[in-house]
Amino acid sequence: MSLPNEHMVEKWLNDLGESDHAYAAACAEFTAAKEGLKVAKAIAMPTSGTVAERERQALLSPEYDTAVKKLTAAEYEKILIHTQREQWIMGIDVGGQSTRIREDHDQTRRFR
Repeated sequence: MSLPNEHMVEKWLNDLGESDHAYAAACAEFTAAKEGLKVAKAIAMPTSGTVAERERQALLSPEYDTAVKKLTAAEYEKILIHTQREQWIMGIDVGGQSTRIREDHDQTRRFR
């Protein structure tokens, strides 16, 4: 794979800026899903029985299962966007370094 050129670096910078809102929304959704998990467990908790029995029933409830699925989906989306952003950042960093290397090489050639 070749080093990225200036156009690719510019595209990644643009994509990175445009993904800020999506990443912030994914983080908010993930945080809300984590809180929703606690709420679903509390709602599904029966009022009678031993603590262990109540806990078990709450964790096996359909409400809690739905909350776990929401949390899993939100975590996946957050990680997916984060990973894509990291790839762009790495590409920008490599692109910036390759541009500097090319400039240094060109300057060295001029002095010979």
